[in-house]
Amino acid sequence: MKHKGFLKIFFNILPYFIIFCFSLLGCYLLFYKGTNLGDDYFFHLPNIYEQYKTIVEGHSLSYISGYIGMGLGIGNRLFYSPLSQFSVVIMALIIKIFNGSVLQAYKMVLFLSVFISGILMYRFAMHFTSKNKIASIIAASVFVIYPYRLFDAFCRFAFAEAFAFMFLPLFFMGLYDIVHFKEEIHPLSFVEIILGGSLLYLSHNITAFYAFIIGIIYLLCNIHKIIHLMRKKKFLIYCSLSIFLIIGMCSIALFSQFELMATKIYTLSDSTIMWTDTESVLNHIQLAFDYSGFLNIIWLGSAYGNIVSTSSLYLEICTFLGASVIFVLIDIALGEFKKLKYFSHLISCAIYGMIVFMFAQRIEYYFACFIFLGLYFFILLVNKFQMNVKVSDQKIYKNNLFWFSIGIIFILLFTMQSETIWTHAPKIFLNIQFPWRLWAFVQLFAAILCGLIAQYFNYSKIALSLLSILVGFLMISNQPLIEKRLAYENNYESNYLTSIDDSILDYGSALGHNKEYIPKIFLENDYQSKYSNSLYNSIKTKIRYNTFDVKDYSLNPIFLTGNGSITINSRFAPVYQMEIIVTEDNSLIQMPLIYYPGYQIKVASQNKEFSVKSENIDGLIAFRLSAGTYKVETDYIGTPLKNFSKIYFSLSFSITMAILFSVIVIKNNDRKKLGFEKERKKIHRHSQS
Repeated sequence: MKHKGFLKIFFNILPYFIIFCFSLLGCYLLFYKGTNLGDDYFFHLPNIYEQYKTIVEGHSLSYISGYIGMGLGIGNRLFYSPLSQFSVVIMALIIKIFNGSVLQAYKMVLFLSVFISGILMYRFAMHFTSKNKIASIIAASVFVIYPYRLFDAFCRFAFAEAFAFMFLPLFFMGLYDIVHFKEEIHPLSFVEIILGGSLLYLSHNITAFYAFIIGIIYLLCNIHKIIHLMRKKKFLIYCSLSIFLIIGMCSIALFSQFELMATKIYTLSDSTIMWTDTESVLNHIQLAFDYSGFLNIIWLGSAYGNIVSTSSLYLEICTFLGASVIFVLIDIALGEFKKLKYFSHLISCAIYGMIVFMFAQRIEYYFACFIFLGLYFFILLVNKFQMNVKVSDQKIYKNNLFWFSIGIIFILLFTMQSETIWTHAPKIFLNIQFPWRLWAFVQLFAAILCGLIAQYFNYSKIALSLLSILVGFLMISNQPLIEKRLAYENNYESNYLTSIDDSILDYGSALGHNKEYIPKIFLENDYQSKYSNSLYNSIKTKIRYNTFDVKDYSLNPIFLTGNGSITINSRFAPVYQMEIIVTEDNSLIQMPLIYYPGYQIKVASQNKEFSVKSENIDGLIAFRLSAGTYKVETDYIGTPLKNFSKIYFSLSFSITMAILFSVIVIKNNDRKKLGFEKERKKIHRHSQS
């Protein structure tokens, strides 16, 4: 009995160890010194470092940046979903105790996002495969190794999008669970939806938007089950509460984003600049496969032809597939000989190794072989010790999720290539910018599909072996791994980043690739201020040409109208503390701070304190004062809606955590009761015997 108990624990832990190992292999580039660069590097890392530096140097972390853009008070955090960047900041603050760097923190968070996503995918697969360990580990392996997320992380440096993958399985696990309620309505399934959906949105709002759309489609495909459940009062209560809580959890970013978009002031509202018009989206259709993450042979051949040839790439893929199939056939054949019972696997591995070493020329080939063998022997062990759950008697063609996965993959692949769909799609769908982002959901449903196939062909050693080979194929055909390894090893990218310091804050691209979070007038050629001495032209030049220097605080507040003097006592955007002498009534003072609604101008004069309204003058904060001597402090306190979102978020988060905690406690108590009941019956049987 003790032996059986040990085996059960071992096989419960082993899948997580395999996911950990496969996550390491998929992220092996993180072990290289420094990090590769990509399209969005100049946005993510400067903003991460700015938040980290702000906290370390004792400033309060505002929604307005104190360092980005020369201290002009850029409000990136008013628009951009905060979770991915702030997770790195938290990790950096933790490892700072051990002299860790921000760059190391970024790598750790990226790896953890892959690893945790694998765990969540495994748990999700355990639900839809009836706790089939083999099918679940195959689904998790596909999700971890699939090339698109790694392309996001290593080629495009789309960190937030890659980070958001972590929560896709959690969100769809909740949807799957509520569709498959039988008699009892479990609150945990709704918590999965709340946490999965809100964390998705707080990581990457575009990915979340499309996840919600696909989630709604999934529910509509199971509408008969939903209608049946809606007859139960408890289900309706949980649904209503879930909607309330998921909006509340998202509100901390959602409300601010919509409020600022509604003003039409900021570049984010310009569809042409933001590539969210129909023409821009159509222009990106042709790149759908190139950005899938699978080997783009033409690109690699042109960029690294003198190092890796097209023929060698094809040869390695073919030999991996051929050698792996040969290994399976030899291993099965040798297993039929009783005399080779203890040596068949060794002989098969030896032959496999010889073939591999004859043709392998790159490290991804060896990793692919390791992944295949790891899955192959995991399957053998699980079946040998009978640690797998019995396969469902239901036929695969009767499984709704199977057909939904096939259907949604087909729709996604077709949508990525269809000009007609994007031409006629409602404008809100064009926020995707790049149709290739739908590969994220192909990755998810391909993993689900592989898990379902593994479950229903659990009896077939050949079928499971082919699925294991498929996972290895995902590694050997992974473009970002070979591309960035070659770039690093051959110094193809002279700007390969090895450390982060204050100089990273000088890059104007930290404002966003399209300067999306600043007023549009700074990108307009024909705008002219009606004030000849306005700060507009100086700031416009810096923004347009990225001429920022973190040490350059040469721009000071000025009088647009009226006269007087301004003495700055201290400043760190958004807070300016000043002494202002005004000699003319209704004088207009302009600050070198980008305008966002929610600024407070506190004024003190002769023991009297009051606030004056902030105005938008040339895209900058301005305010009016009458004649007198004042102490003035500017600060961003948020709009009423923004401040309400903080309360709403806190309330929703607290309720969600309370529900989750209570569910865990109840489940733990139920397990104890079940264990006690089993022990009582066992003692009763012994006493009778």
